[in-house]
Amino acid sequence: MKTKYISELTWQEFGKIVPDEIDTVILPVGTIEAHGVIPLGTDNMIPQDISKYLANNIDALIAPPVNYGITSSLLPYPGSISLEKDTYEDMIYEILTDLARNRFRKIIIINGHGGQIDELKRAALNCFKDTDARVVVVHWWLLTSDWTKEYYGQMGGHAGLDETAAILGINQELVKSEIYSDSLCKKYKNGINAYPFPAPIILYKDGEGMPNFDKDKADIYYNKVKEIVLKDVNTILNSYKELNID
Repeated sequence: MKTKYISELTWQEFGKIVPDEIDTVILPVGTIEAHGVIPLGTDNMIPQDISKYLANNIDALIAPPVNYGITSSLLPYPGSISLEKDTYEDMIYEILTDLARNRFRKIIIINGHGGQIDELKRAALNCFKDTDARVVVVHWWLLTSDWTKEYYGQMGGHAGLDETAAILGINQELVKSEIYSDSLCKKYKNGINAYPFPAPIILYKDGEGMPNFDKDKADIYYNKVKEIVLKDVNTILNSYKELNID
């Protein structure tokens, strides 16, 4: 098979492949919002790149990505776009159930955005209940947070250390380090909600999470991120198979 992308297959090719040859599909999801000095589409680019890596290492196809998500405190920044929460959850649920209707048995969601975790969890659970498809939701930055702390010695942040490193690993030209200043970073404080948030780079711990623009260091970090995601997804899929519930 020449392609892993559903959108590049004819309906005849799809019908021959699914589910007899491949019964697993990967759905990348994210949003469009301000990300400091990295692209508005950061939350989409990283899941799509991780999905490609996964698909090349497991028997899976890649569904067209869901590029629009739930943006809230960063919505007032130029270029940011959002869906309502109910709209988003309903859309994800319908996509998942239609992937199941197309006879995918296992669905892996690679999520790049923290603002829609609850909606994705509910949509995944309801799809499982209604179709019996196995649905795995991966929030890549949470899954790899221990690696971020181990490698960089600190936690990440929105548009900060971990996401900047990932974009450096994907395409260095998309990182505009020349316009960076520490004034773009602010720490999120419990007890205060501001719309818009007063900076496009959100930190979660004092002195931690600011971008690091070392390309070589980022490449090592991001390659390991993809390996961690692959390992944990494979562990789940193999467990399904061993327990005869795949």
